[in-house]
Amino acid sequence: MGIFKRMLGGKIKTGSSFNKSYGPESLHDLLIKAKIRGGSSTANLSSSDLAKFEKIISTHAKYIPAGGKFSSRTKYLMRMKGHKLWKKNEISLEDLKDFKKIITAL
Repeated sequence: MGIFKRMLGGKIKTGSSFNKSYGPESLHDLLIKAKIRGGSSTANLSSSDLAKFEKIISTHAKYIPAGGKFSSRTKYLMRMKGHKLWKKNEISLEDLKDFKKIITAL
């Protein structure tokens, strides 16, 4: 089990209960904690990269009904947005791999 699965698995709230940046269970705090606790496996993620990933996840999370889960289609769309960032050279290939791990953990 990876660090993202332990930190994010089933903990991101969706819909009206989605909380982007405040509180101990917010998406922002969970991503920061996973980065810190991940050690060398997540050391390449910068805070600007995490902010990009957080924006992609949050745009989808607020439209899922409260208590709902991310569908495979939604995860696919998020991965493709990450892939577009890589194609534009906004993130590195290693960051893209980490983002795919984050998406898998949701």
